[in-house]
Amino acid sequence: MAKRKKKNRKRKTSKSGRNRTPISGHKHIGGQLRPPFATAMDAMDGKIQLSSWMNDRLPEMLWAALIIASVDRDHALGQFRRILNFIKEHEQKELFHDLTHTGISELDKTLRTELIRFIVEPPEASLALCALRLFDDLPGREEWDQELPLLKPNVDLLMDAVGNTLWHQTQEATDCRWVRVMAKIISGKMLFPKKMKEIVNECFKYPNEGDQNSVQPIIRAAEMAFDASKPPDLTWPKAFWEAAWANTPCIVLQQRHSQPSIDKTVTVTRQAISELCDRLEEHWVQTHLTTAIDPKHDAIFGMAFYCLRILDEMIGIGIGTSILGRLGLRTILEVRINLKYLLIKDSDTLWKKWREYGAGQAKLNALKFDDSIDPPKHIDVESIEHIAGEDMWEEYLTVNLASWSDLDLRRLSERSGLKDTYDKHYSWTSGYSHGMWGPIRESCYQTCGNPLHRLHRYPERRILQDTVDDAAMLVDEIIQHLDEAYPTFEWHLLAKANT
Repeated sequence: MAKRKKKNRKRKTSKSGRNRTPISGHKHIGGQLRPPFATAMDAMDGKIQLSSWMNDRLPEMLWAALIIASVDRDHALGQFRRILNFIKEHEQKELFHDLTHTGISELDKTLRTELIRFIVEPPEASLALCALRLFDDLPGREEWDQELPLLKPNVDLLMDAVGNTLWHQTQEATDCRWVRVMAKIISGKMLFPKKMKEIVNECFKYPNEGDQNSVQPIIRAAEMAFDASKPPDLTWPKAFWEAAWANTPCIVLQQRHSQPSIDKTVTVTRQAISELCDRLEEHWVQTHLTTAIDPKHDAIFGMAFYCLRILDEMIGIGIGTSILGRLGLRTILEVRINLKYLLIKDSDTLWKKWREYGAGQAKLNALKFDDSIDPPKHIDVESIEHIAGEDMWEEYLTVNLASWSDLDLRRLSERSGLKDTYDKHYSWTSGYSHGMWGPIRESCYQTCGNPLHRLHRYPERRILQDTVDDAAMLVDEIIQHLDEAYPTFEWHLLAKANT
């Protein structure tokens, strides 16, 4: 039987260009989407400990990061190879397996001094490593201080060194991780099976020969594995970041993209909205054929007027680029989906159900305020009392504590053919409505540009991207639904919507 050829499946390139697992690659477990790495960690049942390069391991390789930042890369790697040769030729090489600051400090004092003296021997290295004097809690501080020249530490160099290596996959970070891995291999502390001999050879050739695209992930994985089986000593990493925070200021991060401006000109104007409302009122008169309760007519026109009013308020100065703009956009989206679902079903019973749900919510609030709760100042109790009882005596009105359709908005969007619109607008704006961390982070914090602060966040009121055009597009789609239900209404805010 002929062997089936495996299909050469190329991974689809993401629009962002980021190398990350797409939604389809996540595992749907209960209410969660678990990425492959998290699923693998679940399978290990706590046997593997997560370790952060930035938080835990970068401070331990600070000496290497400083050397890389002080000279060109070839020169820096030459210094690393010189140190690795020192270990290889030392009669006690097995003791030099750990080139972290903590590992070096745990050597016998004689060996510790010998290694540090060798590391700082090149003049450019000694100049760069003077920055280590900024940290009183540096492991082996006495020996580093003894071997380094009495020169002023270069804070700018320190910031460059940390900034270049903060992200664990940068070339500079990988170089630091490489020298740590090679010390383990050369000292005999890290052993590989014979079948991996070729990979080990590639690591020795790094970075000048061989397939570096394949060997770099192996280096990073091997370096990360050192701290996976047991929790590392975090005394020095914690002391480093605390000292960096205490002794250096926050810096405004220069944005690569242009910040949205509060004066940004949007496509829609308040005058256009006002004119549209006037024409819509005329159309309401032309299509309003009875003074009896007409749930469908009231709902469709009411939804349109409601969303136009929200959009008009969003055009107010700064509203479209604010948190409130996102709340408005989310509300318009929900109205759009509900209306499309109601029109698809186009059932008198369902139009009535939607209306009675709203009246029931008015009744529920009226009952609460009538019982023991004092109403807030923004609520007109007389108004909601009227709404609760205007269609029928409220003693006959059932209060629905679930959703009006017995479906959540996502399922409504699926059944309305608007899942793409839902996915585009709902999740992030809903986070704004609920005050979740992501929107709070986006709107109220800025990233510090000081790498010694680990790109932490500091409070800043940020101008957000404008929501008005997105909202206007949704409003136009609502108007188009109205036109289909009660023709002919030809006016729109933007170009004719496509549904």
